[in-house]
Amino acid sequence: MKLLLDTQCWLWWFAEPERLNEEATTCIADESNELWFSAASVWEIAIKVAYGKLSLPEPIDTCIYGRIASLNMQILEITAGHALRAAALPLHHKDPFDRMLIAQAQIEDMTLMSADSMFRQYRNISLLWAAS
Repeated sequence: MKLLLDTQCWLWWFAEPERLNEEATTCIADESNELWFSAASVWEIAIKVAYGKLSLPEPIDTCIYGRIASLNMQILEITAGHALRAAALPLHHKDPFDRMLIAQAQIEDMTLMSADSMFRQYRNISLLWAAS
């Protein structure tokens, strides 16, 4: 399975894994799954760190790249197609980072792991509910 982790699930995996349900932790640990992390999530984390809303245990670049490597994840870059799809989505969710993840999951045919109930309002998306 091609699995795109949303920002919160990725952060939980490393800092609060008990917040993820058993299916989510099993899917992340299953080496047969392709794990993906969006450049949009990297940007979101960087903004939160810069504004003091999120603290990390080490410098941001070391933290992000090291954790991505530890899970053998791939980074999903943002394309013009992703941006256009995100802009065209119904306005169920106003968070631009989450809208980008939805668009990327749709276009790239990925399952999106999230604990955000707003994601359930979108059609044509494979969603793996992650909250425990």
